[in-house]
Amino acid sequence: MISRFAKQFLVLQLLIGLSLAGDLRVNIINGTKNESGNADRVALIDLTAGMAEVASASNVIKSTTFSDLSTNAQSQYLVRATLSGVNYSTMFVPTPGVTAWETSLTVYESSETIHDVNASVPFFVIYGFEDRLYIQKRIILENMSSPAVTFSAIPGLAKVHVPENIIEMENLTFKSGTMPVRTAPIDSDVGQVLPNPIKPGLSEIDMAYYTPYDPNGTSLSELVGYDIDHFHVYTMPLDLSISAPGLSREGTDNENGLAIYAIEGVKAGTLLDFQISGKGMSETGGDDHNHSEEQNTGKIVIENRIDSSVELILAGVLVMALLISLFVSVTQQSEDLKQESIEMLKKQKSDLLKQYAKLGDTTSEADEKEKLLYRLVSVYKTLDRIK
Repeated sequence: MISRFAKQFLVLQLLIGLSLAGDLRVNIINGTKNESGNADRVALIDLTAGMAEVASASNVIKSTTFSDLSTNAQSQYLVRATLSGVNYSTMFVPTPGVTAWETSLTVYESSETIHDVNASVPFFVIYGFEDRLYIQKRIILENMSSPAVTFSAIPGLAKVHVPENIIEMENLTFKSGTMPVRTAPIDSDVGQVLPNPIKPGLSEIDMAYYTPYDPNGTSLSELVGYDIDHFHVYTMPLDLSISAPGLSREGTDNENGLAIYAIEGVKAGTLLDFQISGKGMSETGGDDHNHSEEQNTGKIVIENRIDSSVELILAGVLVMALLISLFVSVTQQSEDLKQESIEMLKKQKSDLLKQYAKLGDTTSEADEKEKLLYRLVSVYKTLDRIK
C-alpha cells in the first residue's frame, strides 16, 4: 500500500505544471437565519502567490462568481467574506480537471448587545521573581447565542483588564477559530475592551505581562469582566504568600511546583485585590524553572532550566513562545493571515490523509483515490511555499 501510494504521488507530481482556467461560484450562507445571505465584500486570496488578493466583489447578494480563475495542481485559495465589519473565511481547493467550481461560506449577523456568552478562567498564574511578577492568564468565551450571532461593536465588547503599572506586555492574543491573532486593549466607558468580534462558538483571550514586585508586600488587582463560577489562581514558588477576599487554598501541584487557590462565584465587575509577599525566584540562581502551559487545559508544566536569564526562563511557556515566534513580523496583519492559512492547510492535509486511508483498492474507488492524491500534492506544495 505504501509503495503504491508513493508511485501515485510521484505520477501526480508530473501534473503540477498543468494549468486550467475556470469559474468559482461562492455561495454566502446566513448562519443566523440558516438561509442564503449577503456580504459587504468577498475576496479571493491566492495562498501560493504571496497571499495576494486576486479577485473581489462588493455588495454580494446570495452568491458571486469569480471568472477566468487560473489554477493548477498547486492552487490553494482563501475565500474571505466581510459582513458588518467582521471577516469570515474558508479554504478552497480547485478540483483537478474541472473548470467550474462552487464553495460556500457562512457569515453571521452582528449584535452590539452581548447575551448567552459563558465565560471561564482556566488559569490565572502568578510567578514571583525578585523584583517583579509575571502574570499569565486565559479567558475563554463561549458564544452560545441562538439564533447564532456575532457580537461586535466599536470600540469592542470583549472585556479585559491590563494593570496600569505593568512593566512589559509580553503577549496579548485573541483566538476565534484555529488561529490566535495579536490584539491590544482599548479604553472605553465600561473599562478595557478588545476590538475583536466574539463569533459563535469558542474564543480565547491569552495574555502575559510583568508587573513590579516588592517581597515585603505588593498589591495586584484584577478587574473581572464576566461572571465566573470558579476562578482558579496558581502561584509559584510554593511559599509565595497570597491573600484576597474569598480566596482559599485548594491544594498543591507538587509535580509542577504550583500552589492552587480558588475564588467561588466571582461576579462581573468585581475588583480582586491580591496581596502578595515573600521571596520570589532568583533571576540567576540554579533553582529557577521554565514554565509552560498545556494547550486547552490550564495545567502549568515546569520544564528543565535551559538558561539563566528570565527571558529564556519565561520563553519556556509553550503557548506564549509559539505565539511570539508566530507574530514577530511588523506587518502583523499579513502575518496573521499567513498563519491562519497554514493552520487551515494542515487541517486539510490531515483530513485528506484520513479519507485516503479509508479507501480500498477496488476499481470503483480508484478514481476517488486519484483525486485525493492530486489534492494532497497541492496541499503539500502550498505548505512548502508559504511556510
